[in-house]
Amino acid sequence: MKNDTDASTLIDGQRAALAKLACGVASPGSLAVLCGPPGTGKTRVLACLAAGQIRGGRSCACMRLADWLARADDVDALPDVVVADDAHDVDAPALGQLLAAAGRRRPGAAVVFGGEGRLLTLVSRDRAVERMVTLRATLHPFSAAETSRLLEPLLPRVADGPEFADVARTIHEIAAGIPRAALKLGELAAVVADSRSDGSLSVADVEQIHRRLLLQAA
Repeated sequence: MKNDTDASTLIDGQRAALAKLACGVASPGSLAVLCGPPGTGKTRVLACLAAGQIRGGRSCACMRLADWLARADDVDALPDVVVADDAHDVDAPALGQLLAAAGRRRPGAAVVFGGEGRLLTLVSRDRAVERMVTLRATLHPFSAAETSRLLEPLLPRVADGPEFADVARTIHEIAAGIPRAALKLGELAAVVADSRSDGSLSVADVEQIHRRLLLQAA
């Protein structure tokens, strides 16, 4: 896998979210929100956004919202674009606290909040914050085709064979379309395939890996 700030490795839905967020933070003082279930790639998209802003000549940093709050009193230290991940892990007033700090900066800092579904609830609880939102982007679980594309570089020898479609479909179904879970299964499946001289992998192998993971988690 390539590094986490390489946007070329993103799947279509992630690229669309990245493009929307880039538009959403184009103006100083703007606010964009990225939501999605755990494991759908929010942190990767935010990292790609931050890297793109830096390449474009703007100062930008990405960290957890709780870590940003520890720095909120030092307004001059805030970058042009503040990317705050795990924004669902705080209380509603914390969103306004960071936005107030961003607004005191001159020019005002653009802010991106990223988090799980609870983030939308937190935003809706503060009407002032809700009115500031200029753009919302959402990440969804992957389609079967997207999961297949995600797995191809992990399982290159399998991808060239007739079993790949069934293997990819099985991983997709077990992972329920969540890329983080699909990657974990795919990485373990790659170990099995690489241990064999012919690089083979079957649906039964994937199901056995899944059963072992369930036993480990029990």
